[in-house]
Amino acid sequence: MKTVGTEKRTIFIGDVHGCIDELKEMIHTLRPVESDRVILLGDLINRGPDPAAVVQFVYESKFECLMGNHEHEYLHYFQTVDKYKNLRRSIGEELHEWISNRPLYIEDKDFMAVHAGLVPGEHPSRSKKEILLNIRTWDADTKNIKNPENPPWYSFYKDKKPVFYGHWAREGLNVRKNTIGLDSGCVYGRGLSAYILESHEIVQINSRKVHYIPPSLREQKKTNLIT
Repeated sequence: MKTVGTEKRTIFIGDVHGCIDELKEMIHTLRPVESDRVILLGDLINRGPDPAAVVQFVYESKFECLMGNHEHEYLHYFQTVDKYKNLRRSIGEELHEWISNRPLYIEDKDFMAVHAGLVPGEHPSRSKKEILLNIRTWDADTKNIKNPENPPWYSFYKDKKPVFYGHWAREGLNVRKNTIGLDSGCVYGRGLSAYILESHEIVQINSRKVHYIPPSLREQKKTNLIT
């Protein structure tokens, strides 16, 4: 895909959730070179088969990565919750510190990147961490930022600068005029999505298998709708 002499690319990749094989296939497909900028939108860990390998791969590849709500949860519970205690042992001190220092957003003259979304009319530097990591819908008083009866946060976003985000797997790939949602549910058996800013190209890798089914859907036959 990348050839000598082409312009540098800015590549955004949606939530990986431990799916190391799909991530490696995505990188093999994209073939990024040193001049390219690769940004993962958070939630490298949890639910998939090998979260430690994903963290190590992203770190060793020197890709940029946002803090996701699952990394934030890990940092709160790595001393008390078994799955996070095990992950902490697997990744070691250096990668633990790297996770701890992931930014909540990345702003460039040509884009904004955030894990979940933005508070309408507010720069993310002024927003609470919990909102940037978890928002889906907007109710003005921030009491319920996931209520499906409320409008999505991006319906309020009117700026020209595109916002790239993940977190909302139920909606899947969601490309709008100025917001691009890239969590296409890789860990749920759907696929991993990437977006190349300069060419407006979408690249998708099919999931190898269903790695995780949410509790609300475990008694259902359909596994392609995600909470």
